[in-house]
Amino acid sequence: MPNYQQNSHNKSLKSDHPTHRRRGQELEQDILKATLNLVQETKYEDLTMDMIAKNAQTNKTVLYRRWSSKSDIVIAALRTQTTGLAEQLKQVPNTESLAGDFHQLFAQINTLLATLHYENLFGLMRERLGGISIRDYFDKFLQQNWLSQMVRIFFKQAADRGEIDLDQIDESLYDLPAFLLLNRIYAPHSQAIDSAQLNHLIDAVLMPMYSAFLKKK
Repeated sequence: MPNYQQNSHNKSLKSDHPTHRRRGQELEQDILKATLNLVQETKYEDLTMDMIAKNAQTNKTVLYRRWSSKSDIVIAALRTQTTGLAEQLKQVPNTESLAGDFHQLFAQINTLLATLHYENLFGLMRERLGGISIRDYFDKFLQQNWLSQMVRIFFKQAADRGEIDLDQIDESLYDLPAFLLLNRIYAPHSQAIDSAQLNHLIDAVLMPMYSAFLKKK
């Protein structure tokens, strides 16, 4: 007599797996997609390679052939979603006002952070920063970073419009937005940043500070 229970079990197993053996780019894309799905609902410190392998219907050996660590695979997955946004952030806003430029830029930053589900990625950021010296931290994050360079361009645009005299600007003012943003992101037990909080940072902190250097009309 046929074993209907066993046949049903075998059929179920077959339906749970792809009908063909995935290789190369197809397999890699499936793994990265599975990782992204997990990042949306799982904190980085709770995420494991076993979870990624299970959700991608593969095994850890396959993962480690391509990525050396959990952080590497998560970063690779995030990059698949942020390439277009990163290109947008390279475009310099020019709204004809210093405050307007900051609002447009911070709106793009908010979109990027939301896309990254960064509230689940504190563990990743702290892990990556763990091996950075204090000197490198200030050089890379508070002086030579992309945001500080963007602020310099904003002030140059404002000077070209006659709003500000660059000779009166202290160098530390260029780094202030990056410092405030990093402080807000890494603040312990803080809620995820949203557009309202970023707008408050501009209107209540940055612009009152910068307004002292704007030329009176």
